[in-house]
Amino acid sequence: MDGNEAPTHRNDPAGATGGIFATAHRPMFLLAALWAVIVIGWRYFGESDGPVSDALGSPVLWHAHEMIFGFAGAAFAGYTLTAAPSWSRRAPASGLPIAVLTGLWIAARIAIAGVTGLPLMPVALTATAFFVWLAALLAGEAISGRSAKGALQAVFAVLLGAADLAMILGLVEPRAAILVFALVLSVIGGRMVRAFTENRVLSEGAAPIPQAAIAGYLGATGIVAALVADATGAAAIAGAALVIAAGAEALRLFLWQRAAVRHDALVLMLHLGFVWLPVGLALTGLALLGVEVFAAPDALHALTAGAMSCLIHAVAARAVALRTPERLVARWPGIIAFALVWFAACLRLAEGSFPALSLLAAILWVAGWLVYLMTLIPTLRGAPERPVFSGPRA
Repeated sequence: MDGNEAPTHRNDPAGATGGIFATAHRPMFLLAALWAVIVIGWRYFGESDGPVSDALGSPVLWHAHEMIFGFAGAAFAGYTLTAAPSWSRRAPASGLPIAVLTGLWIAARIAIAGVTGLPLMPVALTATAFFVWLAALLAGEAISGRSAKGALQAVFAVLLGAADLAMILGLVEPRAAILVFALVLSVIGGRMVRAFTENRVLSEGAAPIPQAAIAGYLGATGIVAALVADATGAAAIAGAALVIAAGAEALRLFLWQRAAVRHDALVLMLHLGFVWLPVGLALTGLALLGVEVFAAPDALHALTAGAMSCLIHAVAARAVALRTPERLVARWPGIIAFALVWFAACLRLAEGSFPALSLLAAILWVAGWLVYLMTLIPTLRGAPERPVFSGPRA
């Protein structure tokens, strides 16, 4: 995943047809945005905090699970499959494979909510089938394109499916699942942010930005070490590893700063989303070390409402951006929607100290995703213009 999709002039029969399943980002981004509104709206504005099923046992766990594996899982699928031509050099998956993926996602949400009344194991298998099918699609693309990048994305789909299964079976706490997704953001998200940034920097004739490979490896290794240490009860080691990872991620972002970042709202959104990753890792690590700058649950929200959600929104904004002959340009509704979600994350971080901010954060969050939905829905008709996330280049 390098931020560049396959050239638009390539023979692309899948892209010649329109409809909701013409490309993965259409149904997956639509479902992710709808679920972002429904899950938060249900918790803060409904008659209950959320459904109580045998699978998860409490509305709080349902909320955590659905934001990680429902909302973020859909966005991960939409981005990886749509951007796959950058490394597969093939037309992206469309039609029936994407329809099946969509159906599996919907079936997972129904099963997790307890609507079907299925026993625990069938619920778990139904929920994880989405990630199994996603991994199969990504693996197929990777094999056809002989791409290590594609293979890595398939591995991450398997990891997310395993984390989903483990959380449903009560084998891991939400923190572990969140850290698995933080690893995805570090590896795949970091490469994406750097690639889009470099594309913009090179368009202005500037020198390429640093790879910052060592910092990237250190950040990912720190997250993995924290996952292992946390699983074995070594909270202090896990905390120290997350603090080190936070420093490495912050260094990457610092090295990528150029004037072009401030000149392009779409790139700036990516950087503002990625900045939450070192913040969230540092706050979570410090909480494990007994230094609670914010309450431990609020520290995790820096990774979920902050890094995870804001990076998803920044990528999703590219799918609805204005297409010019040179590049994608952010639309004002997209900028406003991102700002609402970003400030909602800020309020969510502080609500442990100021509970009155909780409702305001929910209002901003729901408003941001509703604005995004209003910009996305008109783009779901007709043949998709490709590249979807990079836009045409001169």
